[in-house]
Amino acid sequence: MKSYKQVAGLLSVAGLSLALGACSSASAEPFEIKWGETECEVCKMKIMDEQFAAEAIMENEKGYAFDDIGCLMRDWYPEQKEDDIAAMYVKDFNTKDWVELDEAMFVYDKESKTPMAYNILSFAKEADAEAYMEENGGKMMNFDQLKDHTWERGEMNMMMDGEGSMDGMNQDSEMDMEMDTEEEGQ
Repeated sequence: MKSYKQVAGLLSVAGLSLALGACSSASAEPFEIKWGETECEVCKMKIMDEQFAAEAIMENEKGYAFDDIGCLMRDWYPEQKEDDIAAMYVKDFNTKDWVELDEAMFVYDKESKTPMAYNILSFAKEADAEAYMEENGGKMMNFDQLKDHTWERGEMNMMMDGEGSMDGMNQDSEMDMEMDTEEEGQ
C-alpha cells in the first residue's frame, strides 16, 4: 500500500504536468481581431480583409496581428527568437478559418491583391491551394519555402475608407503614411 506522501507526491507531479501543459505553445490559440479597428503590428494599417490576416502569439501570451502575411513573415518574423513564439496563425483564403502557419500551404500569385501587395494566399489544405493555382496560376510553397521567399511587392490596390482606391502603386513606389510635422503646424 502506498503511503500518503507517495500519493501526494504523485498528485503533485500530475498537477504540475497539467499546469505546465496549459502554459505550453500548444495552448496558444488565435485571439480576436476587431476587423476595421485592430492595427497591423508592422504597417499600422487597420486590418480589414479577413482572408489575408495573420497572428503571432508569444510564449508570454502577448499577441500580434498582421494585415498581410508579408508583414508577419518579411518584416516581423526575422526579428524574433523562435523560442519566444508560441504559435503563428494565418487565415484560410477560402474559409477564413485560422490555420497554424507551419501547417498551411501558401500560393504566391503576383496577380492577386493582398493588403500590402505581398500577394501570398494561405490555405489549410494542399488540394485547395492546387485548385486555386489551376484557376489563377501562382507558385505553391510550404512554411519552410515561405521563409525563403523573396517578398517582392506587387501592385497595391488599397481602399481608403471604403470609397476610393489608390491604384498604380508598385514595389518601387513609396507612400508616406505619417503626416509631416512641419505641414501640420501650418
